[in-house]
Amino acid sequence: MSLNNIIKRAPVVIIGIPGLIGLTLYAHHLFALFFTVAGLLILGEIYKISRPNGSEPNVWLGISIYFALMSDLLLGAGTYQGPLMIGGILLLLTWELFRKKPHAMENIATSFFAAVFIALAMAYFIKLQQLGYNDKGGHLGGYAVLTVFIGVWTCDSMAYFVGSAFGKHKIFPRVSPNKSWEGSIAGVVGSFVVLLLIVKAGWLPGLDYFDALILGLITGVAGQIGDFAESLVKRDVGVKDSSNLLPGHGGAWDRLDSILFAAPLSYLYLSLVLGL
Repeated sequence: MSLNNIIKRAPVVIIGIPGLIGLTLYAHHLFALFFTVAGLLILGEIYKISRPNGSEPNVWLGISIYFALMSDLLLGAGTYQGPLMIGGILLLLTWELFRKKPHAMENIATSFFAAVFIALAMAYFIKLQQLGYNDKGGHLGGYAVLTVFIGVWTCDSMAYFVGSAFGKHKIFPRVSPNKSWEGSIAGVVGSFVVLLLIVKAGWLPGLDYFDALILGLITGVAGQIGDFAESLVKRDVGVKDSSNLLPGHGGAWDRLDSILFAAPLSYLYLSLVLGL
């Protein structure tokens, strides 16, 4: 990484990380608002970068589907999730008749998939932060979110340094030509180790070392898959970053690609399997 790139990245890291920690632990409603907006930014980035391939997403209907699903999942416990999705599909199909745009199938698929994927992933991420309180009075959900962040960041760092030094066997050269199995395995191990330390420190009361293993696999494996998935899309449309929102860091999707996979799965494990 060049010195110029480090200088570009520094302000976001210096300001962003402390702000993110404070938001996660102490700002229940502001956290939900912040990441609802972040999801909207990601949705906009996906719609924008899909255009070079010839598709013309129905932006306003996509945004409407996004907000409808987010509202239902966060305020109504997902009661109307099915009707909202079928209603969204029918609206997109009907409206496409009047748009007179080429590539109708791609337009509908891109509009619907992006809206539903980002809405569901972001809603469950926000619900992870709302899991409640532990027996020591701490915010269990906040610590769970920090755990996901730390697990993903540790995985990324270990994968980068070990892969740069020892990586020889490429995983998906057509998607991410510089990423190796050596780095990937090191990232998963690093994520698992840091989750063990977090559980041992008592951040997540009621969890044992087996739970640490599962969460380590989620943040390590699912987080990397999220990164590969975004790389696949960006390579397909021929862009390096999803946007230039954050100097040196790319767009909102670039920053949260791993979280969009790791956080919802962590929530589902903690809530459905462990009943937290």
